[in-house]
Amino acid sequence: MKSHFGLPQPVQRIASLRQPAGRLRAEVFFVTLLGVLLTGLMVAAQEEQPAKAATTKEEPAKKEPVKEESDKEQPAKPGDGQPPSLLDSPKFFEAWEHYSAEEGTKLEDVWRIVQEKVTVERNGQTVEKIDNVLLCTGKPFGYLRSKEIYEDCQFGLEWRFPKDENGNSGILVYGVGKDEIWPKSIQIQFHRPKVGSVFPMKDATCDPQLPGKMLEKPASEWNTCVVTCRGDTISLEINGQDFGVVKGCMPTKGFIALQSEGAEVRFRNFWKRPLK
Repeated sequence: MKSHFGLPQPVQRIASLRQPAGRLRAEVFFVTLLGVLLTGLMVAAQEEQPAKAATTKEEPAKKEPVKEESDKEQPAKPGDGQPPSLLDSPKFFEAWEHYSAEEGTKLEDVWRIVQEKVTVERNGQTVEKIDNVLLCTGKPFGYLRSKEIYEDCQFGLEWRFPKDENGNSGILVYGVGKDEIWPKSIQIQFHRPKVGSVFPMKDATCDPQLPGKMLEKPASEWNTCVVTCRGDTISLEINGQDFGVVKGCMPTKGFIALQSEGAEVRFRNFWKRPLK
């Protein structure tokens, strides 16, 4: 069947009816009707687009959350937590010197770093870790002292005597002068069975002196010690217990030393930090 102006099939059928008198009028009518319908559809489509634009909210661009100043990582400050152990540094001995009462004694004859496997509680579970431990044979008498001079600082460590219930050792604070047994300093005593006595060596001074106290832990178990030095004042804490304060210390700055005093002693978690 011949197409009439590309009209749809239903319209073509009607327009192609064999009615010569009315065929032209029918074609004109349907063409006009089709034009009206197409125009109406175009107008409706144009009106619908603005309506959708008015009712559709544009999603804002997503932005990365900006940290507030309080959320940013801040540098660690003294008091925020225990600093890392000095014994974890492979250059630990470069910052220390040893003195022995017996001439010719080498540092490694008395002092060395060893590793000990320990169990700790972490997130509710018992796990094993390796600690770097400073081992002192205790013989001959002497000490390991810092090259650095300290004042207004805090330091701490753990210690134990693995073989001797009456083990003897200690810490020298504010050490000055020539190396000898024992140099001018303030001593913190670890001599079992009482520990924690504080007293001056040589012509150093402090007032009052602190007496030692009995420890509940066996000598082979780890004990903790925290020493706070500020000016002429030294305060001592052992196993979380306040052992007291000495004032009027002289000198008020100097080296720190660990004593070798006859018995094998071990130290770990040795840390320090300045006080502001």
